[in-house]
Amino acid sequence: MIRLDAELPKGALLDGHVADLSAAIGDCGGIWLHGDDTSLKLAKDGQTIIGWRAMDGRHEALPIGPNAGNARSARTETGLGLRCRAGENCGFHLPDLTDQVETFSMAVFFRTDPQAEARTLLTLNGEGKSHGSGYLFLSDNGDSILVKDTGENLVLDVPRAAGAGSGLRYLVVTVCGDRIALREGSGTVHQARGNRPRLSTPASLFIGARSHRAGLQKTRGDSVIEDVMFWPAVSLLLPRTARDRDQLTMLDRYALWRR
Repeated sequence: MIRLDAELPKGALLDGHVADLSAAIGDCGGIWLHGDDTSLKLAKDGQTIIGWRAMDGRHEALPIGPNAGNARSARTETGLGLRCRAGENCGFHLPDLTDQVETFSMAVFFRTDPQAEARTLLTLNGEGKSHGSGYLFLSDNGDSILVKDTGENLVLDVPRAAGAGSGLRYLVVTVCGDRIALREGSGTVHQARGNRPRLSTPASLFIGARSHRAGLQKTRGDSVIEDVMFWPAVSLLLPRTARDRDQLTMLDRYALWRR
């Protein structure tokens, strides 16, 4: 984030490419949950999050079953977010979000203390609607970042970026058939190849959780999640079209203004 003590004319103030990115994500059928006072629906206590409206105005992430009023909003230097606490189920989900599980990309902007582990950040889960279906999750495990599906068809475990601290961080993931890619910030794109994961459709996107299960305490860590993006049929990090490259460029520009 850039801070200036001087007063500037309105024409000199930019919005961090929010409008451009929102339109681009919408044009390809994607969805964006942005942490701000308009998008986060709070209970009467002014702290408990009961809904998270998407930028398109049509979708809304809802608390999962075990999240019995655990989710709180947190204000940071860059905005608002969902406060996740270790051992507590603060999860939300966008139910039946997509039928596109062969190729997709997702991104998350979050904060965590340098000594803490955010653990599960995002999960694409068919919620067991077909026999043998699993889910694919993104987890910050402190020293490393892990993307894996439950059948271990695709696994990518890479070291946490050097210098990653208490500031705003962002991760981008792309799955394309039997390939997976992960990037932290604007750093190296890490790739792996395996087998296509078995994900049933329609799949739901979980935030801060892996499923509706009440257990799995060790998968829940400490973080503040400020932005969540999902692009069906878009390959941001693997061989991609001009549209995919443009999406990633706008995401990176947005990230520069968010920091």
